[in-house]
Amino acid sequence: MKDIRHLTHVLAAFVLVTGAFLVIRSLVKPHSYGELGRYRADAVDEIKALPFRYAGKAAQPRCGACHKEQFQAKKGSSHRNIGCETCHGALAAHAEKPAGPKPRKPAESEVVAFCLRCHAKDPSKPPRFPTVDPRGHNPDTPCASCHPPHAPKL
Repeated sequence: MKDIRHLTHVLAAFVLVTGAFLVIRSLVKPHSYGELGRYRADAVDEIKALPFRYAGKAAQPRCGACHKEQFQAKKGSSHRNIGCETCHGALAAHAEKPAGPKPRKPAESEVVAFCLRCHAKDPSKPPRFPTVDPRGHNPDTPCASCHPPHAPKL
């Protein structure tokens, strides 16, 4: 039988590394990991404890109480099914206290990039979805100068 000391060294190294891994894993792994599958169960309660930031679509009728003109324009447009928070950010605090924090309005300098998040030409979008090639479609003009955001016309 040939000398197998080199194999015993490899086996010993493998056992040491595996043992070290298992010890470190037992020390680092949260105790609630695995109770709900490959997930840390304590995270559910932590997430529940976070304050609401988004008001959600249920709050949109409340938006219409103060923002009548924008609400009516949006109601009949192609943006009718898009929530206000999609463009204006989290609005739970504004919905609770309308005089408090104001909704975010995209700055004039960022409007084109903002609109292109959804409307940039992309072969993965449905054929009837309105997209534009930003290099050829009025590249120096803000989108809102021709397409009012609450009631865009194609």
